[in-house]
Amino acid sequence: MSSPAVRDRFHVHYQIRVRDQRSIEQHAADITIEQTVEVPVDVIPEEHFANGIPGRVESIAPLGEERFDVVISYRCDLADFSVPQLFNLLYGNISLKDNIRITGLDLPHSLLDSFNGPLYGIEGIRRLVGIGGRPLACCAIKPLGLQVEQLARIAGAYAAGGADLIKDDHGLGNQSFHPFAERVARCQEAITRGNAASGNNAVYFPMVSGGYDILEQQVRTAVREGVRGVLVGPMLVGLDAMRHLAREYDLAVMAHPALTGTFFHDRDHGMTPAVLLGSLFRLIGADVSIFPNAGGRFHFSDEECVALSAALRSPLGELNPAFPCPAGGLHLGRVPELFARYGPDTVILVGGDVLRRDDIESGTREFMDALRATAPEQRLAQQQPISACEWREPATTQTVPSDLLRFSDYTWSGRDKESYKHETDDFKGIMRQELTGRFGEETAFDLRYFEIEPGGHSSLEKHLHEHVVIGVRGEGVMVKGGQEFTVAPNDIAYVRPLEVHQLQNRGGKPFGFYCIVDHHRDRPRKP
Repeated sequence: MSSPAVRDRFHVHYQIRVRDQRSIEQHAADITIEQTVEVPVDVIPEEHFANGIPGRVESIAPLGEERFDVVISYRCDLADFSVPQLFNLLYGNISLKDNIRITGLDLPHSLLDSFNGPLYGIEGIRRLVGIGGRPLACCAIKPLGLQVEQLARIAGAYAAGGADLIKDDHGLGNQSFHPFAERVARCQEAITRGNAASGNNAVYFPMVSGGYDILEQQVRTAVREGVRGVLVGPMLVGLDAMRHLAREYDLAVMAHPALTGTFFHDRDHGMTPAVLLGSLFRLIGADVSIFPNAGGRFHFSDEECVALSAALRSPLGELNPAFPCPAGGLHLGRVPELFARYGPDTVILVGGDVLRRDDIESGTREFMDALRATAPEQRLAQQQPISACEWREPATTQTVPSDLLRFSDYTWSGRDKESYKHETDDFKGIMRQELTGRFGEETAFDLRYFEIEPGGHSSLEKHLHEHVVIGVRGEGVMVKGGQEFTVAPNDIAYVRPLEVHQLQNRGGKPFGFYCIVDHHRDRPRKP
């Protein structure tokens, strides 16, 4: 018996305009072959038709003016459960033809379940910023060409004024006047200071747009600086790159529509904004999808914007709903209109109208006042991941470094033992002592001592920062990279970036080890 993924088919609504002598039936049949087997009909093996490999015309309905709604179904497994092949199957070869436009998708669970969709979604983004109830405010760091210090000053003013999300302008790359690594570090620092001043928790979304060979390096740099989200142009860096980066690095993703306009401007060709910027961008992981609002400097209609926002938020299998983010020359006076059109679960992006104010911080406060007038603001508890390897402030009252820590029975003078108060299945039976790095030392690393009792274990997790583990007492098992290694006293084990790992004590005596990690590091996460 074939699997559900083979038996299942997904359906695509194509709007076809007939402008030659062929019938609509011939046009539809041409798509079923062009998008699958791509050979003359008399070359297709008979069993291919019996197995449903070519596309299948399910219905044809007239729309007027020589336009037809044609529904064609495809076997789900032909999409290879991958982003590139799904887009290829939807519109690969026929994108080179004219008068064919995708207007809708019907995707079964067997296909939807193979794509994770938004990692955070609306609820997760709200938990990141700690705000519910009202629309969220997004401000853009611009313009291109400013020095790093100027961009950081703008970012800090947005945060001090209370903005929820702060994004790079999509043109900010690795240019000489604001190189990526320095820009991200300084902007994140400024936003952190601004958050402290405002009492809010603005989340920074730097633009990652490097070439294939440095894109992931840019993301790692951002994560090391404490960034929790990134701005990505899927059509610029690759559709599947966005999906991969979000999942691999536990990041919220804001999708930018750059280069998508070629799909929209001919109403007889391409895809509707609701399909591409709504359903498909959501499918590949956009937590926030930016689009040109009707009445701005671009030319989306009211109907297109409303349909797009519905595609982002309507039920779609088990995928999280995503935030619509109207943008494109908006000014603060339009906030009530935008709320009436899109409702509270919306991110409203205003850039230039805040920047033109004499004081950016007060302009941001004006923006926030306008949003708070639309719907009551709710303060939410911010959810942070907890892990056995995650550092917390040490319990000891000592705040200055000690040049010499005296050892006695696997404890050190002036350093307190810490146990984990909320044991879960993730970790069990672990004691920790922070030794160096959290007491005012000017080190780039932290040295800790862990001890796992018999039957205990650390979290199974991964993170960007590296570990060095040195056995001290007893014997443990290091699980990493799909293999297991015994760690005895004086053995040294190395954990690479993003390597899934866990330490276990399967013996009858305590297993103690030193762990050396970067002082500034990303939060661990489950694989």
